[in-house]
Amino acid sequence: MITMTNGSMLTKEFDKQINDLMLNCLDFSFDKFHGKGVWNDDYERYSIFDNGIMAASISAYKMKMLINGEQKNFLQLGAVATREEYRGNGLSRNIMEHIFTKYPDIPAFLHGGNSVLNFYPKFGFRPFEEKQPYIEYKLDNEGDMIRLNINDPKVDMYLKERNQYSKVIDCKNQYAINWFHLIYRHPNDIYEIPQLDLMMIAKQRGNKLTIFDIVAKRNVTFKEIVPHLSFQGIDTIQFAFIPDWLGVEYSMKEYKIDDCNPFLKGSFGIKEEFMVPSFITT
Repeated sequence: MITMTNGSMLTKEFDKQINDLMLNCLDFSFDKFHGKGVWNDDYERYSIFDNGIMAASISAYKMKMLINGEQKNFLQLGAVATREEYRGNGLSRNIMEHIFTKYPDIPAFLHGGNSVLNFYPKFGFRPFEEKQPYIEYKLDNEGDMIRLNINDPKVDMYLKERNQYSKVIDCKNQYAINWFHLIYRHPNDIYEIPQLDLMMIAKQRGNKLTIFDIVAKRNVTFKEIVPHLSFQGIDTIQFAFIPDWLGVEYSMKEYKIDDCNPFLKGSFGIKEEFMVPSFITT
């Protein structure tokens, strides 16, 4: 039997079960993230249990996507896992079919590893290509941006009060997923520019600066942001989202992360080159 648990139904026992499964299959734990208690009913997890043990599970997050400025419903699937001793019995296939029987007309996307390239096409998924926005920009600033501790209440405040979005592709209900990225990938890359009512997640590697996200409470331009940036020796700025709302003229380049392949079921309806913002991916 396939069971569904949403963000309002989570218990310590269920959290333990999913963590045990993730550690068993992916050498990963949601423990730190579960401690935030940020999931709501938009998050659903479908699982198969055997003798009280979670044998396989897939998460489905009901995304309120903004596509060309219009809100559309999507599913994002993630944390697809089956214990080794249960593999070959079609458990993940059964869960996937169950999800799409429940949501037959909702487009879906996910990012999967190299080992599952032949699995997702069986359910109507196809690979799609992402392109990353970037600008050639000389930056050698002292700046006055403030580094924020991840436990600073301002971080949560900014995420809850985000009010600026791309008109190409973005997401309205990304709060919980944002916290996942901050906790596991960018706890030391969080900055505030209080004069502009915004928080930025950015990291410098050599002469490249990657801006992973800008969380703004009001309209702001890239030109306004630049004087506050505290990075030196930069000649290229990469964006992990579409920065059209910042009023910056950008180019696009090939974007590929090793062992992370984007798949889409249905259509985004975007004709131009784009990337799914990294801070909304699971």
